[in-house]
Amino acid sequence: MAIDYQKVISDAFLNAVRHILSDTADNGLEPPTHFYITFRTNKKDVDIPDFLKQRYPDEMTIVLQHQFENLTVNDKAFSVDLSFNGQFWRLVVPFSALTAFADPSAQFALQFQPQADTETVAETAPEQTAQVIDLAALRDKK
Repeated sequence: MAIDYQKVISDAFLNAVRHILSDTADNGLEPPTHFYITFRTNKKDVDIPDFLKQRYPDEMTIVLQHQFENLTVNDKAFSVDLSFNGQFWRLVVPFSALTAFADPSAQFALQFQPQADTETVAETAPEQTAQVIDLAALRDKK
């Protein structure tokens, strides 16, 4: 069996993000630390307000810096209350939906390869039936 090195490294990076966010949930952020977290909004189990889904149907970047509350982290996802237009909204983001994580204050950034689209919420295209074309009918007849 071949080793999937890309998956091994991606899992390690996701564990690093999980650890960083868990530490932040426990201890808060010390300025100038702040995070940019980019994730696919159409992934299964992403739970964000409808107005955000409409505005960001594929991908969204959030900033954890000053206006966030109730950051919680588990093995599969993190959740956080973020302020949009002066009102706090709850976002739940599975780690499998992440595409990037960065702390510009530390010049630290990670990129993640998107996982298979089989876990997206987007509607699937209707099945198409194959059509058989008789190539003999298309050939020039001499």
